[in-house]
Amino acid sequence: MHSRLIGFAIAGLASLAMATSANAAAILAFGLGSGPGLKTATTNAALTQTTLTTSSAVPNFAGAFPVTITTLGNVILSPILVKPARETFTGVMSSGAAINTGGTNPQIVQNFNGTISYTDPTNPAINYLTITFVNAQLKGSAGGVAVSLVGDNSVAGETVTFASTDSTVIPFLTDPVRQFTVDMTGLTSPLTITGSTIAGFTTANESGNASTIPIPEPSSVVMASTAVLAGLGCFGWRRSRSRSL
Repeated sequence: MHSRLIGFAIAGLASLAMATSANAAAILAFGLGSGPGLKTATTNAALTQTTLTTSSAVPNFAGAFPVTITTLGNVILSPILVKPARETFTGVMSSGAAINTGGTNPQIVQNFNGTISYTDPTNPAINYLTITFVNAQLKGSAGGVAVSLVGDNSVAGETVTFASTDSTVIPFLTDPVRQFTVDMTGLTSPLTITGSTIAGFTTANESGNASTIPIPEPSSVVMASTAVLAGLGCFGWRRSRSRSL
């Protein structure tokens, strides 16, 4: 009987988990653009801070990294409708010291603040998405050649805000949970710490995404809660019936 009760409870909790995660929206995803660009990590003279910048020699992409948007407003775009965009890092700088977690799979982690924008190459007023963040984490395997900048405002101490002029993205801007990832691979130097900050590197390869998660709809929460209570009630009824017999 207890195993049945546990089964009902697990089913109810699974329903609740589905209610909270099924509505996650991938509001933007992107990959490499049609032209070359660079992401550059530069340390200051005191080796206490690292700045990430974007650059390209492609026309209309000066100071930016060319990307191709493949998902926008939670809609996967067909190959003929993908959108070129300028990915621009503004004031993306480390805040606090880098750490090496040690252990069998040591990771290098450092907090970063700044702004990343994805705009139309010929009309900057078209803002597909601008991400402003505090204490996002730049992290990767120590000595590796890949690193990710990851932000999640549901994590204590992190702040992530989104802005957009795109009509398909705007409906998601009020969702309370905001997350993003920018993956960079093929670093020209292994990921290490110099002084108290991540050492310099460049990369020409990247991809990433941004998503939101809304508060679960009341009906979904009620549905999941009802499943749990139904399991408990069924167990109690069977117990009572067996005693009466």
